[in-house]
Amino acid sequence: MIGPYEEKDLPSWAVKANEAMKKATKAAIAEHWRAGRPVYIWRDEQVMALFEDGTCVPAAEAKKLEG
Repeated sequence: MIGPYEEKDLPSWAVKANEAMKKATKAAIAEHWRAGRPVYIWRDEQVMALFEDGTCVPAAEAKKLEG
């Protein structure tokens, strides 16, 4: 499902665009984690650093941990 719509209800170009975005997002996350860097996300009304092991800390705290 994409947002409030079913894929079957969307034009084929929109489905392809959504698939491309998912693929690019996965690749970017994998690249960050291979390099040992966290991925920054929006969670609980603040920017959080998500580490490969699943640890999630506020961005300011992550900056202190990184050095």
